[in-house]
Amino acid sequence: MKSFLRPIGIGFAATLMLGTAAACLAQENAPGSTTPDATTPDSAPAAATGAATAASSNWPCEQTERPELSAASVWQGPDTAAAEETWQAVDAVVALVNQVAPRRVPQDEAIAAIHRFSAGYSKDRPAVLTQVFAGLFDTLNKERSEIIRGIKHFNRRQDSLSQRIQDGWKSMDALDPSSNDPAVVEQRVNLQQSIDWDSRIFDDRERLLPAICQQPSVLEQRLFALARAIQEDLNAGTTTP
Repeated sequence: MKSFLRPIGIGFAATLMLGTAAACLAQENAPGSTTPDATTPDSAPAAATGAATAASSNWPCEQTERPELSAASVWQGPDTAAAEETWQAVDAVVALVNQVAPRRVPQDEAIAAIHRFSAGYSKDRPAVLTQVFAGLFDTLNKERSEIIRGIKHFNRRQDSLSQRIQDGWKSMDALDPSSNDPAVVEQRVNLQQSIDWDSRIFDDRERLLPAICQQPSVLEQRLFALARAIQEDLNAGTTTP
């Protein structure tokens, strides 16, 4: 999605990129602004697991859209079918997953925690570690799917805002710029202020897009690194605390 190329008429100052998407969205609620149209959740069925989808007008990222991951793409250990059904019933596994899955936990700390956990198991290690992987895959894949839905929602809001700005310019074009009628002058000023505000929001959001689009890949990389740590413990038979 491209930023607006039409120049903005009333001294629109360049703005710094907002630090977070939340701050950017908060601008919409400022006095005098209006909220873009409400959108509904995606209704299209998900693509096959692990498959890349065809280009979508609702996908704004350069990266190929992959709605779902497959466990086989990051795991070469034991079959996970049973572990997927049982991991949530094992308190120790749940505790570890909750400890190491969040991105706020540095990856090296998460890997070290996995190795310490593995050291406490011997003959039942394969089953338990497969449950750990199943829990991490379930947790991170769900988070990744939520981010993808959020990106699509973000894009729909940008499309809505883009249309509103274009409509504002059409309304401006319909008014005589040389008119001295106070009502016309006031209407043009109000329209211009609305266009300026909406354009600022649009451009601030666009500057956030590259970082937002990286988030699914960030989760994939974290999942792969944690899965590899688990497999190292499985293959070694013994672990170094």
